Amino acid sequence: MTIIATIPGSPSDIFRSSATLPKTRSSTSLKSATTSTDNDGISASPTLCNLERAESIECNSENSREISFLDLSPTELNVSEALGSRASETIECVRINRCRMTGEGFAFIVDSLCQLDLPSLHTVDISQNHVGGAQAAYALQKLLTHAPAIRFLYLGWNQLALSDLKQLASVPSHRFKVSYLDLRSNPLSAQQKTKSRKDSLARTAISNNALCARWIDSLVESLPELTHVLMAQAFIDDQTLSAFMSALTHPKSHVEYIGLEWVGLGSRLSTLSTIMIGLAPTPSNASTRSLHLNLAANNLGDSGIEVISQSGAKLTSLTLACNFVTERGTGLLAKWLPESGLTSLDLSDNYFGDQGIVSFLDLDTVRKNPDTFATELKLLGLNSCCLSDISLRMLSEALEYKWAPLETLRILRNSRISPGAKVTA
Repeated sequence: MTIIATIPGSPSDIFRSSATLPKTRSSTSLKSATTSTDNDGISASPTLCNLERAESIECNSENSREISFLDLSPTELNVSEALGSRASETIECVRINRCRMTGEGFAFIVDSLCQLDLPSLHTVDISQNHVGGAQAAYALQKLLTHAPAIRFLYLGWNQLALSDLKQLASVPSHRFKVSYLDLRSNPLSAQQKTKSRKDSLARTAISNNALCARWIDSLVESLPELTHVLMAQAFIDDQTLSAFMSALTHPKSHVEYIGLEWVGLGSRLSTLSTIMIGLAPTPSNASTRSLHLNLAANNLGDSGIEVISQSGAKLTSLTLACNFVTERGTGLLAKWLPESGLTSLDLSDNYFGDQGIVSFLDLDTVRKNPDTFATELKLLGLNSCCLSDISLRMLSEALEYKWAPLETLRILRNSRISPGAKVTA
């Protein structure tokens, strides 16, 4: 019998294991028991701002290949001064974070950058500002045209609407090399504020179905090398989201990861259905989509899981963490898994307990076909699911009957599991 996962015996074991690991998500590997802490990268230090200012200065030092501005006022943003005596040809990254920069300010910075030769620039990070509007759109197009090597665009936590990016598709034959697009926590739908004081923060999406789909298709076509799109916590209406997802998951698209955490799909099940049905095979494209779809923290509940399981969607990786899934939901997933094409599934932070594992593994069906794998799962996330040793025994039995060719099992933060308990196959 082979031991494929071991629960650390004590908290000190976890800290010893994580000391030499990079900052990644918590996991227990089936090949070796490795874990990482949950608060990596989080600091409560009162001097954090000062430390980041020091980091900004260090990034602008003589040997750095980065121009960086952190926690400065808009009047302090001076590209020439930050560049100093360095050759602009060596600059690989421009970072401007938490500087209260508006669309107008971004346009001014872009004008300065476009006076430099930037053949090596591959990353632009303007997260956590107030960038948005027509000026920002024209500035972004200007910068991408001037520095065509840019591949990573971090635009999160700004005031950008998806229609602002429409400018990128204004030249029909022009194509950009952007592969990573971060749009998190932006008001991606074109919006207008109501005049009522009571509803002063309410917003109404305005778009036309056919026109919306047309320019979104053109936008995605202008980014043929796009592989990662992040939209967590973004405000995006049903119509725009459906059109954008349709374009991103088109057979000609190369997108590998779409992050849709915290966008409220639990109360928009018809939109969820549209998205998932769009991932179902067609006669002209019957292959499984090589895509990781992250639907964490959408309050999907079992109703959302039912929509997913009945969609006929086929993709390689799905995250359903923190979605209030119960044993009914895991039972629905069990029926869909064999046909889903999934090799990775994360169900962490759903408190379905041992009964959820009973429904999920469906051992009675698995025992009937012990010679072939019932699913294609290689990675399964079950962190914080209220599991006990009973679940581990069921997992061991399921793997013995070839339930899945599992390689990685994440089962941390399940306090009812005994220290030192093992999953074997």
